[in-house]
Amino acid sequence: MTITESSILPPTLQNHSYSTALHATNGVGAVTWSIAPISPTTLFVDGLTIDPNTGVVSGTAAFGGTAGFLATVRDSSSPPRTAGKSFNITAYSPLQAPLTYTITGGSFPAGLKINSHEGGISGSATALGTYVSTITIQDSFSPPEVVTAQVTINVIPPTLSVAVSLPRSILRNRPYSGRVVASGGIPPYKFTLGAGSLPAGFSPIDPNTGRVSGTPTTLGNYGFTVNVSDSTTPVAQVGSTTFSIDIVDPIGRNDTIASATAVGNGFFQASISPYIDPPGSAPLPADNDYYKVVGLSGSTVQLETWAQRFFSGDPVDTVMEIVDGNNVRLATCQQPGSASNTFTSSCINDDIGGNPYTLDSALNFQVPGPANTSTTFYVHILDWRGDARPDMSYSLHVSGAVGP
Repeated sequence: MTITESSILPPTLQNHSYSTALHATNGVGAVTWSIAPISPTTLFVDGLTIDPNTGVVSGTAAFGGTAGFLATVRDSSSPPRTAGKSFNITAYSPLQAPLTYTITGGSFPAGLKINSHEGGISGSATALGTYVSTITIQDSFSPPEVVTAQVTINVIPPTLSVAVSLPRSILRNRPYSGRVVASGGIPPYKFTLGAGSLPAGFSPIDPNTGRVSGTPTTLGNYGFTVNVSDSTTPVAQVGSTTFSIDIVDPIGRNDTIASATAVGNGFFQASISPYIDPPGSAPLPADNDYYKVVGLSGSTVQLETWAQRFFSGDPVDTVMEIVDGNNVRLATCQQPGSASNTFTSSCINDDIGGNPYTLDSALNFQVPGPANTSTTFYVHILDWRGDARPDMSYSLHVSGAVGP
């Protein structure tokens, strides 16, 4: 019977866990293992024991330097046969700070780097694949103590996603061009139309760019799904997003109370031109939008702009004001997020706020006037920061009103 392992077993660190297995050949039946000191003067592997049935030497190395033991194995024959062998294990002292980390072999992903003092790996990998590298760590002793480790990094494609990148409303008989935006995965992408249909007058979606364009000719709501696949191999990633677009009529010029656009409940798309900050003391601006709304006295009308949340490429910072027919600001409003049941706030709002912070505007307006009578008021929309342009779009949402 023979113990097969080399007499020099794998090393370890002092006060660290350790495990290695011994094996024997040509034994009969089950075998039994034991270990003992080599001699009274030889350092023993304190903290380690051997499993009598499996031959696994394990425990926590409570010694430093090179220690030894004599392993004995006995089989089940009668009389039993035995074999013995001496072994050495070296328990190194833990590395002492400061430490230095370096890549000494193999392949490391392009775009990543290792911090030579802390060992942190950071950066953005620029190529897919499996990278196996050797990292060497040494302490500040002289000569330094050194350990190495093999590190495997798999660089995989980011998850493919499809953004909600088309507007909720588009004007009838006005040319439009937009694009479905995909990110992640591996470009180039392929775009296809899934369920539903594009607005009448639109060209088919461009399969290579995701471009959606045309001149819509028919009012109504159009819902459709765009599917996207990337170039990941061997199996492409796929994603999709569903869009809902309202084709609406332009509201026309409405920059004074006299030319205010009459609206009821729903979404109304418009655009706005530059204004001077602040609105309370500014001269006549280049563009104001006024909407004529009718509400039942004593009722609450909810009014809200959607610019930042609908048109991420045109982040106009709207201001909403509610005035009477003489362009005098009213004062029966609640501000966004108010917990009060009273309507005593001045009817002007710049930002909805919240977390995340929203630049769009909103007001709850309590319609004044004798009970159960129809009252006309005007919603004034302008740009707070003065950076709007005629192509910077927003939508006005009205609910709680009666017909225009």
